Amino acid sequence: MVPTILTEALSQAFEYRMYFLGVSGFVIAGLAVTYGIQTQDTVAALGALLFLPNAAVLLGIGLRERGLIGDASAQGSSSE
Repeated sequence: MVPTILTEALSQAFEYRMYFLGVSGFVIAGLAVTYGIQTQDTVAALGALLFLPNAAVLLGIGLRERGLIGDASAQGSSSE
C-alpha cells in the first residue's frame, strides 16, 4: 500500500515541477536579496535579482503547460 501512495505522490509532484522550480527561484531570490540588504552587500542583493527572470519564465512555462495562460492554437493561426 505504501509504494502506491508514494508513486502517486511522486507522479503528482512531477506534474507540478515547473511551479515548484519557479516558486523556489522566487524564494531563493527573496532570501538572497534580504541577506544582501541586511549585510549591506549590494553585489549580493543585485546579483540575486538575476534569479527573478528565470523564475518568471519557469512559472510561465508551467502555466502554459496547464493551459492557464496563452492559447497554443492561436500561435499557429497568426500567420494568415
